[in-house]
Amino acid sequence: MKYFVVDAFSRQKYRGNPAAVCLQDEDMSDADMQLLAAEFNLSETAYVQLLADGRYRLRWFTPLTEVNLCGHATLAAAHVLWNQCAISATQLRFETRSGELSASLLGDGIALTFPLVETKVLADTSQFASVADNLVAASTAGEDLLIELASAAAIQCFVPNLAAIAALSARGLIITAPANEASDVDFVSRFFAPAAGIDEDPVTGSAHCALAHYWSQKLGREFLLGRQLSARGGEVGIAIQGDKVVLSGRAVTVMGGEVF
Repeated sequence: MKYFVVDAFSRQKYRGNPAAVCLQDEDMSDADMQLLAAEFNLSETAYVQLLADGRYRLRWFTPLTEVNLCGHATLAAAHVLWNQCAISATQLRFETRSGELSASLLGDGIALTFPLVETKVLADTSQFASVADNLVAASTAGEDLLIELASAAAIQCFVPNLAAIAALSARGLIITAPANEASDVDFVSRFFAPAAGIDEDPVTGSAHCALAHYWSQKLGREFLLGRQLSARGGEVGIAIQGDKVVLSGRAVTVMGGEVF
């Protein structure tokens, strides 16, 4: 089985979020998929398998568990199909645990159509007492929780209490703040999911499904640009279309090989 490692939401190697993309030529057991994902030990490993109707089955695994939605590994999978497999179609359709998702070519990048995740304000923020001080606001964000801090500097300097974050009743924690006035982006964020085996995710497409809703409500705009302030960093373009959000970005293949 061929595999490739792709840095997603980045224009250059060794930035953005790396994902392994495995091109399945036969069925695999869930157990083998999980073991291989642990062997890669990246935040996500994507498994892509061509279906009879021309769509692709797409599944995502962290080193510890299968997840329902992953943006950067979907971007990586689409990038591999177009660049390493020379697929001629300009749109790809994926069958996933979150329903059908699509990817389209967008200039020299890729646009992913994902479900928009509605955020809802939490009046009681006591569960975050050991997570962060001086919260501006807190919200639910689908499978995740979201907290807003006062500034981009607060996001950059945030030191996560991973035990406290893992104890939250959520897949992970999104922290976010408005970008500085001189910035070329609208907001910044970071994402932590220690309970899923990801202390900090470099660039998180699925989190931007909720960030899109959160910041569109606050800023009154449907077109946004977000920057994730992890050590590797990355940018995600956002366009809201009804109950969907189009996430856009670039990717670069770093390496490839074969699983025996």
